[in-house]
Amino acid sequence: MSVTPLRGGPAREAELLGVVLDVLRETGYDRLTIDAVAARAKAGKHTVYRRWPSKAELVVAAFVNAVSDKPVVPDTGELRSDLLALMESLVGELARLGDVVAGLVGEILHNADLARAVQQNYIASRRRLTLEVFERAWARGELSRSADTDLLWQVGPAVLFFRALVSGEPVDYELARRLVDHIVLPLALGRR
Repeated sequence: MSVTPLRGGPAREAELLGVVLDVLRETGYDRLTIDAVAARAKAGKHTVYRRWPSKAELVVAAFVNAVSDKPVVPDTGELRSDLLALMESLVGELARLGDVVAGLVGEILHNADLARAVQQNYIASRRRLTLEVFERAWARGELSRSADTDLLWQVGPAVLFFRALVSGEPVDYELARRLVDHIVLPLALGRR
C-alpha cells in the first residue's frame, strides 16, 4: 500500500500529528474525530483519510511520530549501558507522553484496530531494539543463550508503565538505573 504524502511534506505531517495528540489529550480516544483533527489542523478531512484510513492509524501515527521517527539501537559495547540507554529513552517518552499512553491503554482492550496498530508500530519496534541489544550481548559473551530475553525485554517497561499509569509513583532516570542494575541485569546474567 502506498502512502499518500501531505502537501507541505514532512513538516506539515509532523504539525498535523501534533494536533492529533492535542485533540486526543482534550477529548480522549473515544471522542476524537478525524473531522476535529482536520479542522484544528486546517486540513481537508479527505486528505487526512487518504493518508490515515482509520482513527486508530492516525492516533498511532501521531504517537509513534512523537516518541521517535526512527528508534536507534544503542551500541555502547556493554549490555548495562545499552539497557540504560533503552530505559532512559522510555522514561523520556513517558515524561512527554504519559497522558497519551494512559488514554490509549484502556482503549486498546476494546479496539482491535488500535491494539493492532500499537503492536505493529510501537511495541514491535521497542521489542526489536531490545532483542538486538541482547543479541549483541550474546555475541560479546556477556549473556548466556539460556536467558529468556523474549520475556526479559518486557520487565523494565512493565515496571515503568505500572508506576507511571497505575500507581502514580515517580518515573525517573534513577528508577531506570535501579531496574537495570537490580532486576534486568541480574535476571539476564542468571544472578539471584
